[in-house]
This record gives sequence, structure tokens and C-alpha cells, in this order.
Amino acid sequence: MASHGISRTEYAASRSEAVQEKERNKLTEYLALVEQTQQKRSAGDYSLSALELTSKVLKLNPEFYTMWNYRRQILLRTRLLPFTAPEPPKDAPAAPEGQEDPAAVAGSLRAAYESRLALLLKEELEFLIPLLMSFPKCYWIWNHRLWALQQCSMLLSPEKGTKFWQGELQLVGMMLTRDMRNFHGWMYRRIVVSHIENPVGGEYSSLAKDELEYTRRMVRGVGGMTNYSAWHQRSVLIPRLLEENGKDDQERMDCLEDELQLLMSAIETDPDDQSLWFYYRWLVSARDKSSIAPKMPHLVRIAMVTDQVEWLKELLEAHPDCKYILKALVAYAQLLQALRKEPLNEGESEDDVEEVDEPAENQQILGWLETLERMDPMRKGRYRDQGKVIRANSEINNTIFLRG
Repeated sequence: MASHGISRTEYAASRSEAVQEKERNKLTEYLALVEQTQQKRSAGDYSLSALELTSKVLKLNPEFYTMWNYRRQILLRTRLLPFTAPEPPKDAPAAPEGQEDPAAVAGSLRAAYESRLALLLKEELEFLIPLLMSFPKCYWIWNHRLWALQQCSMLLSPEKGTKFWQGELQLVGMMLTRDMRNFHGWMYRRIVVSHIENPVGGEYSSLAKDELEYTRRMVRGVGGMTNYSAWHQRSVLIPRLLEENGKDDQERMDCLEDELQLLMSAIETDPDDQSLWFYYRWLVSARDKSSIAPKMPHLVRIAMVTDQVEWLKELLEAHPDCKYILKALVAYAQLLQALRKEPLNEGESEDDVEEVDEPAENQQILGWLETLERMDPMRKGRYRDQGKVIRANSEINNTIFLRG
């Protein structure tokens, strides 16, 4: 087995014996720690000393998901016990004058419990930060952090619990600044935002506008155009924000035009970025309720797709070797043909549909497919099959025309 042209044997031989010995010692220490921790787990030991052992193991290997489970079991039995207030007997007499009322005592105990618990939960969250910095794409660290935040919601007052969730936006913002394409970070941010919008015991408060602005900053930042997660998030947030604000059909179409302009500028800068084309496909093709302008008049949709095909042709002249432009041209030229054959909406006229030479269009599409066969040989079969379908449909249409 080789890595970057160097065999594993050659790599091992090139390293000093001292380095190898150091690594062997580390491995021995790690295995001893794991064995010691597993023995405690098998014995049902849920002590704080066992918790400390899980910390040592997870700092070395955060992918050890069984150890995370054990850690949670220990925390629930030690540091994160639910609050239980002493209840006076039902027939207990009222507190003598000068003594605190039992309800006031219970309230004081509850406040002290929450203060202590908040510190313990903060410690657990702080324990995870260095791990996230070293292993930002380890699912189990993010998963445990969510679990700790859920304990905040369950065990603390709604106000204190919400503050913990709100503080997470700063952390995940920092993590995404370090790696703006970290899928785990984006998934985590969506969950955190959802909890802030729907706090336990509180009222719903939308953050869609703020989050949309955040994605705009991310895609406009250095390297942000390649951020698939940020573009995807916009596809979720924009329809939601339009719905929340009660935007009418014209305002929705204006929004779609603005979003297309933003994306077209990004594509013109880097047409070889595949993440841009995924979002472009959604903007141009989506017509269901989750799209930006689902009720766009049919003739307007035809005009929009026509404009996009013309823009793609111009873009191809500037970037003749970009396969994504060619693939988009094939897709949207065919979409345009399909749209022309669909029935018009009430009040729309056939006279407003521009007549085109479809056989000539098909020849152009076939030419793009032939170029793709040469440019992208691994998918040659797919492009040939697409060409066969176009030729077969052309023959059928010619036969129908001649018989008519």
C-alpha cells in the first residue's frame, strides 16, 4: 500500500527508532486507559473518577462513541441530577412568624441548584471546545455538545437554558469561519437556530432574516462561493422568509431575479465550482411550493429560461472548456422545449410564444453532447443515451408532421 508515491514500508523505515518508540509508548498508555475505563463501566462504576478517565480517553480518541455514551451515563448520575425540593407534610402548620415560608426556602434551593448546575454544564461545554478545534469534523463531539445543551433546556429555567443556546451561535460562527464548508458545523448551526426560535416554555421568534444575511456574508467572503452548505441554506431560508412576510407573487419573482443575479455573478467568477451549479439548478428549475416563485406565470417562466439559455451561451464563449456550462445548456434548452409544449395559463396567448426552429435547436444540443463526450469520457455513455433520445423524439415528430 502506498501513500503519495511512498510505500508504507519505506515510510516506516525512514523514521527514527526514537519516534517509533514514542508512538508505541503512547499506544500502550492509550490501551491501558481504555482497559481501565472499560473495567469501570463493566462494574457499573459511575463515579467522578470514572468521568475523569473518560475525559482522558476522549481527548486521545474522540471517535470512541461508546465512551461518550458512558460519559453521559456518569453525568446523569452525578453532576446532572434533577432538582428535588423538600416537600413539607400536607398537614404541616404555617411557618411561625420570623421563619421563612417553605415555598421561599424551596425557591432559594432551586436558585442555588440552578447556579451550580449552570457552572457544571458550562464546564462540560468548555471541555469540548479544544476537542472541536482539533477534530472539527468529528460527529460525536458535536453530538455530545447538543446533548449537553438539551440538558440545559431540561434542567434549567427557560431563560437560563435559552442563554446557553444563544451563546452557541458565537461558537459555531467561529468554527465556520475556520472552515466554512464544515458540514457538521452547518448542521449544528441549523439545530441551534431552531432551538433559539422555539425555546422551551417560550414563544416562537424567527431568525430567518438574520440567518439569510449570515449566509450572504458567508458566500461573499473569501472562498465563500464554493460553500455548498451556505447556498443550500439559502434555498431553505428564502422561501420561508417570503412566506413569513406574506410576499405576493410579484415580490417573489423580484426576489428570484435578485437571487439569480447574485448567483450568476458568482458563476461568472468561477464556472467550474460545482456547488454553484446545484443551487442554479434549484433556482431555474424548481416549481413546487418550496421554490421562490411557485406561481410564476407560464409565459414569464418561458422568458426567464430563455434568458438563462442565452446567458449560458455567452458564458460558454468565455469558458469553452467548462463542462458544467455545457451540461446546463443541454438541461435548460430541453427544459425550454418542454415548457413551450405545456398548456398556457388562463389569460395567456399562444401569440406571445416565440416560434423557434426546434430541429435546429436539437442539432445544437446534440453538438453540446458530442463535446461533452470528448470532455468528460467517464460519462460518455450517459451523453450518448441522451443524444439517442433526442434523435428518436425528432424522428417521431417528423413522422407525425409528414402524416399530418
